[in-house]
Amino acid sequence: MAAIVHIGYHKTGTTWFQDSFYPAIRNRRYIPRATVRAAFLDVGALHFDPAAARRRLGDAPDDMILCEENLTGGLHNGGLAGNLSKDVADRIRRTLPDAQIVIFVRDPLSAIVSAWLQYVKGGGTFGLKRYLFGRDSLSPVAPERDEAPGFRLDHFDTIRLIAHYDALFGPDRVHVFRYEDFRADPRGFAAAYAARFGLDVDLAHIDWRARNPSLSRPLLWLARAMNLFTRRAVADKSWLIDIPGWYGVSRRLLRRANASGRFGRPLATHDLLDAALGDRLRAHFAPGEQLLAARLQWQLRVDNQDGTVLRWRQRPCGHDDLAQSPSHRR
Repeated sequence: MAAIVHIGYHKTGTTWFQDSFYPAIRNRRYIPRATVRAAFLDVGALHFDPAAARRRLGDAPDDMILCEENLTGGLHNGGLAGNLSKDVADRIRRTLPDAQIVIFVRDPLSAIVSAWLQYVKGGGTFGLKRYLFGRDSLSPVAPERDEAPGFRLDHFDTIRLIAHYDALFGPDRVHVFRYEDFRADPRGFAAAYAARFGLDVDLAHIDWRARNPSLSRPLLWLARAMNLFTRRAVADKSWLIDIPGWYGVSRRLLRRANASGRFGRPLATHDLLDAALGDRLRAHFAPGEQLLAARLQWQLRVDNQDGTVLRWRQRPCGHDDLAQSPSHRR
């Protein structure tokens, strides 16, 4: 048995795993998010001490489960141009060298739209295109580029970080799953996931309700308007006046309104991406998505050989010829 470290990505169901699934496991010790963050994220890169991190996590590291999506880097700052994402991988390797790494990935266009909606829920005021490409209008030497890192498309080119973890831990200890497979059949996926890692959990007593539901269009506009009256909680935004306490009040009002179901259906990716922007983003992510498909096919073949294949309906993957990349071999 070895520690299981579920690093994200953001917007792939990690809140459900943290709130409902991992705490219900009886033969593993789930480490709270605050402890994980203290162990791996609070200390600067040049001051990180793996022995101190192990002390924070506690004794018997082999029976731990850790789940913290910020181990992949901040959602709205691109993992500091990937520097934090890469450094945290090294921190985990130095602290828990035998860990099993779990990475959930999501269609990048869907993930990006979900990230923007989360930005609005978190106090953001800018539209989708400004959120995605706001840095493009800055001078190459603008201080904002260094002092206030913004959203980066490449954060969702997930194969890059997967390949880095493959190199650090060996690809046989890096387990990659598609969020879409989990969302399509949560119970079936969870049963197979538990069997894969030998997790003792009573699925009959799990809370299967979705976390962080999407906003409807009227609530999206209302949220952006309300956010003009608070400086919290995201860095890249505008505000008219900062009303003390308004952020907490507005979040509660928004959650209640969204839960009522009276303001229309939740927005989907196609509601927010026009054709031109969708094509632009697809072209940007196409090379990485081909490599990711190959990585997932390789993992499926290995699972079949070992008899540990997750038995749920997987999305088809193509481009098998790319699976011979050295970083994707066992």
